Amino acid sequence: MELLIDTTEKGKLVLGLIKGGQIVAKIEYKVEQLSESLLPTLKKFLRVCKIKLKDLEKILVNPGPGGFSSTRTGVVTANALAYALDIPVAEYPSGKSKDMVLPKYDRLPNITKPKK
Repeated sequence: MELLIDTTEKGKLVLGLIKGGQIVAKIEYKVEQLSESLLPTLKKFLRVCKIKLKDLEKILVNPGPGGFSSTRTGVVTANALAYALDIPVAEYPSGKSKDMVLPKYDRLPNITKPKK
């Protein structure tokens, strides 16, 4: 069983389960604070699908492009889970396993001093 994580759209979390190359379960959540809700939502999704973390064989993640913070949150979570579970992580949709997936951005980050 492979877990799919897609956080490239701001305010939206897509989770899926893939078996034999076919999506067997997929759900989209609207989320306010992705960094705070990703892991609890993932836990709930796996529980509803009756899948345990130890049942996962690979983690797939959409590396972007997409929202800067949301994409980064999804990619780092996928990398951390794969590392902790000692399973491969791969970019979605290519599926090629890597040591680590890096986020892809459509532009440089816009980091400025706050306006007063």
